[in-house]
Amino acid sequence: MAASRNQHNNFRHLLGHVESQNAARLMQRAQTANRLAKSLRGVARLNAYSIKRDALLALRRSFPDKVKVRIDRRCAGAFVLVEVRTVRFGLHAPASLFSEDRRDLYP
Repeated sequence: MAASRNQHNNFRHLLGHVESQNAARLMQRAQTANRLAKSLRGVARLNAYSIKRDALLALRRSFPDKVKVRIDRRCAGAFVLVEVRTVRFGLHAPASLFSEDRRDLYP
């Protein structure tokens, strides 16, 4: 019985570790796409921002307890700041992407 409990705890620990890695990987993907988009023009820029948008939405959908979305008052509410607790930075996104989650936004 104790061995079964240890295996269960080890599995939970492993899942928690992999979950944090996946959240960090999605945030890094969004950051890379954002950095790339700033150096591009035209359709390529739109595609890069699309990758950023998809990564941020996947973060919010897959890790709701690890992602914090706040309205950025400096941008007159047009943008939100998406932050992952395990990563030490956040990225801006249009507030309209998270409009259905408005009740979950932190001021």
